Amino acid sequence: MTRMQSFLTLLREQGCSCSCTSELVTLAGRLCRDLQDDLAQVQPLVAAVLESPLRPRFLDNADVTLVCAHVLVQQGQPQVACRLLEGCQVPGGSQELVQLWNDIHYHLARRRLGVATLTPVQKFCCRKRNPPPPALSPDGPKSRNFPREVRQRLWDFVSAVNSNPSKAERENLALETGLTTGQVYTWFANHRRRQRFHLQRGKQAWQTVPEAPSAKERNLGPLPPSGRPCIGSGFLSRPPRSEHVPGGGSMPRWASRSWQHPGDRALGAGSGVHCPLQPPRAGVGPASLPRPCVHKGVEPAFVLPPGAVAL
Repeated sequence: MTRMQSFLTLLREQGCSCSCTSELVTLAGRLCRDLQDDLAQVQPLVAAVLESPLRPRFLDNADVTLVCAHVLVQQGQPQVACRLLEGCQVPGGSQELVQLWNDIHYHLARRRLGVATLTPVQKFCCRKRNPPPPALSPDGPKSRNFPREVRQRLWDFVSAVNSNPSKAERENLALETGLTTGQVYTWFANHRRRQRFHLQRGKQAWQTVPEAPSAKERNLGPLPPSGRPCIGSGFLSRPPRSEHVPGGGSMPRWASRSWQHPGDRALGAGSGVHCPLQPPRAGVGPASLPRPCVHKGVEPAFVLPPGAVAL
């Protein structure tokens, strides 16, 4: 406890001075290393370090950063601890800080999901979503995949023998690949689990294939006796052409056909132009067709009166 009081006194006396900064950081690291199992005694040191203007220099020490982050987590401030780990610059990184980073995110995931423990898959997903800062792990996140040659040897055994090797076969594979027998056992267990998952997924997809709906399910009414679908059955059909008009009358034969004005016929002759059926225009019809022209000085032909007989 005397060393703790000496450190706090020296820190207050130095203030922003950089004359003894290295000695202060070294002393703080030793204190944190010795008292890391008793966080209650190290809390005054953590409070003084976090409030000090020399905080960035203290956080370059792995032991000081580790103890400060542990105290913040114990006080219920995991987010603040994560920001502290992101801002530290530990030379060469630290596996202990990486593990603490993962533990903090495991804690946050358990609280978010409302569970007491996380499965290995959930932990893996949590690490993938929250990789450690580069300052903690300069080499990046460690790859958990086996080398290609090792995986190929295990796949060859699955193809040639089976996916459930015996104890002796697992020991031989461990000697050939350089793995432990536990790693070989875990790889084959995961392989069998993946195969069962794919089989169950394919079976469910096959069972849920939708069948073609019937006419009743499509809400289609029965076809009329004529065999022509009507609008109510979901089909659109053109009604048959009729020459009858509403009111009981009938349409003249000449009006039921398409009719052209003589002038229009002359313009459209030979060009395939066809005018659709439309009501006759005013002043147009058989009575308004042009009459033959009679030149002046030419007597018209003699016309017999009604009832006379030509000799």
